[in-house]
Amino acid sequence: MQQRLKKISAHSLAIHLALVFAILSLIFMLPFTFLMTSMVPNMPEQNAMPFMFTGAMTFVMPFFYFVFTYIFTLIMAFIYNLLAKLTGGVKVTLEAND
Repeated sequence: MQQRLKKISAHSLAIHLALVFAILSLIFMLPFTFLMTSMVPNMPEQNAMPFMFTGAMTFVMPFFYFVFTYIFTLIMAFIYNLLAKLTGGVKVTLEAND
């Protein structure tokens, strides 16, 4: 059965996508943090300073990912809702499970 997606709940989509991206960035930042902090003891003092902040960035980056993903997904959903009024929305094929 084909149906059309005529409207997206902007806040719901934005919050879910932002949470997914924040969690994924945290998962990817953890190994990166361990790699970068393991390199600090082998560096000369003047080159080691930027790498000292990788531990803090592990928890700051997911926050930034959350905020910016939320904002841009919200904008994307509003644009989709405006365009869906003109085009009729995206066709989706659904199948009922009995």
